[in-house]
Amino acid sequence: MGVMKGVIAGITPDTLMIDITHDVAPQNVASAAWILACSYRYFPAGTVFVCVVDPGVGSSRGAIALHAGDWFFVGPDNGLFSYVLNEQTVHGAVELANPAYRLPQVSSTFHGRDIFAPAGAYLAGNASEVFPKLGPALEPATLITLPGIGARRFGSSIEAHILHVDNFGNLITSIPLSMVPELFTTEHAVVTFLATGARVDQRRRFFADGEEDGRPFLYGDSSGYLGIAVRNGNAARTLNVGYGAAITFDTSGR
Repeated sequence: MGVMKGVIAGITPDTLMIDITHDVAPQNVASAAWILACSYRYFPAGTVFVCVVDPGVGSSRGAIALHAGDWFFVGPDNGLFSYVLNEQTVHGAVELANPAYRLPQVSSTFHGRDIFAPAGAYLAGNASEVFPKLGPALEPATLITLPGIGARRFGSSIEAHILHVDNFGNLITSIPLSMVPELFTTEHAVVTFLATGARVDQRRRFFADGEEDGRPFLYGDSSGYLGIAVRNGNAARTLNVGYGAAITFDTSGR
């Protein structure tokens, strides 16, 4: 990452660079997509996000830039921008094909340095002028998105899965809090893990709410999604589940 910052500084020295995270597990595109989704809207309009979680580097996967919502995004076309594409109006998408906006020598294993960082730097300098010059336009509908990033409601039941496991072992589900406004008002609310049958039926409004009894509970995560945590513990280890685990959320009391 340091050398990418060096490339950016060499092209646009006055650019303010902010790191979102370096803690994405290797090759975990789905986790990176979720972290980006929870972060980008807090940055000012015109921000350029250079995103590199790229297990397909050097392969036929595309290298792209997006103008979506009020922001610009640069990175591989591998599902990393799934939530952005789902949540924002896409004003344009281009392939990063113009050699004028790359380093002179492009390796097959470090596109972050040689392709993405230069493109991001030039966009930061003058996005409206540079964006259409980066390469041929792409149809946004053809870009790769991750399967099953959402949740589906069937009456009192919602089918979903675990989107993310954070550093504390909290489990973040794919259920937006806007989908469960009854979370703290309904008499019953239970999440069931389909593979193990484990059930979580306790609810707490914040981590220190209630006793420290080691029991998993449902809560509203700051990301805007339903979460599962253990006070001063690790819900992923307690429940022996991780990313992708299928769940149901039910309020019927059955």
